[in-house]
Amino acid sequence: MDQDQSIPVNHDDFIHDIAYNFYGSRLATCGSDRCIKIWDWNRQTGLWILNESIGAHDSSIVRLSWAHPEFGQVLASCSLDCTVRIWVEQETNMKNSSMRWRGLMPLGDSKAAVHSIAFAPEYSSLSIATGSSDGKVRLYSPTDPVRLSNWTVNCMIDFVPGGATDADGPLCVSWCKSRFSSPHMLVVGGSKHKNVKIYQLLSNVFVELLELAQYDSHVLDIDWAPTMGRSYHLIATACADGHIRIYKFWSDPSLAKTHLSDSLFVYDGDSDDNKDDANMKALDTSRHPDDASASSDEASDDTDDSEDSADDEDSEDSISADDDDDNDGTDSDPDRSSSASGGGLYASDPDRRGRQRGRSSAPRSELASDIAVQPSVPIRRIRWNSSGTLLVSSSDDGVVRMWRMTASGTWREVAAVNAEKDAAED
Repeated sequence: MDQDQSIPVNHDDFIHDIAYNFYGSRLATCGSDRCIKIWDWNRQTGLWILNESIGAHDSSIVRLSWAHPEFGQVLASCSLDCTVRIWVEQETNMKNSSMRWRGLMPLGDSKAAVHSIAFAPEYSSLSIATGSSDGKVRLYSPTDPVRLSNWTVNCMIDFVPGGATDADGPLCVSWCKSRFSSPHMLVVGGSKHKNVKIYQLLSNVFVELLELAQYDSHVLDIDWAPTMGRSYHLIATACADGHIRIYKFWSDPSLAKTHLSDSLFVYDGDSDDNKDDANMKALDTSRHPDDASASSDEASDDTDDSEDSADDEDSEDSISADDDDDNDGTDSDPDRSSSASGGGLYASDPDRRGRQRGRSSAPRSELASDIAVQPSVPIRRIRWNSSGTLLVSSSDDGVVRMWRMTASGTWREVAAVNAEKDAAED
């Protein structure tokens, strides 16, 4: 699997989505021919072998999603026919027998096309979020977690009050994949209001935490990155204006000032210029040790004086902080306030700030990068890698691009694959 390979998927129309399972050993494809094809990786031959071809929906299938393997081999699909279907593998049946994958009853609560589906992370119970063009996000769960035969709507987000239609554009959803920060968070974007919001599931009710931004063009896809030890989250959005916008989000803003950069090995403020200055200072010290010794003594004296002064200031600050807490009970640090517009969970109840999991203030976000892809064409898909350090995008020009953040904090293109050019060469 370390080399390029062309898979003859043999779809009769456009392919809209592909999805790997958790281990990368199984691949599902779907398209406008209303079929789902499932492929298994053969380690001995290095080839993808067709497992099953399923006539799944009555219209184009636009998105696929695999559940975590601890729930079994479960695949979900959504379509322009306004339905979502769940598929469960029957391992006792032969492959390519038309009975290998059992389709459950279609979930037809939507009044418009369903453009996005996403299974909840494995730390949660088995459930799936669906985003449809009617402006609503629905959360489904099985009534029987063993047979999985009956799925019902547990809760719903009215993302577009008053509803929407297919002409208003798709609705995109993505789960927060971290089990250690605030659990059960979901980001939703798209539709006619062209905005992106973060919700949290509390007592079977989705509560709005924060509005990230409003756009001048449609949001076509959205993905929440794995945190992998960062104190903040990264959320990427793909837009019809040819831009990829990446946001930093802090569910606990008290950590906003002490975080590592997106690279797991580069601290904020660490640059080549700083390294060069440090090397020059070390070189000067080696050449003039007497001057360095004198400077060290002076620095030691200055440090003693500054420590005495700092102790006095800390004592005064402590008394002042106690007085402020007694007066209003709010956080006086402006850097910890929410930078997003709109309401949310904390705007309607300011006293609730700090009581939610010991937070010192409301969640906040900031735009980390605005990438203008050239040529300017709609960005259809974006996905993070498993560590949240590499972002992959695909656009209408037939090019798949990979983006990585540099030590200076800017995102640059590190690789590109022209699918149409490669297909012509083959």
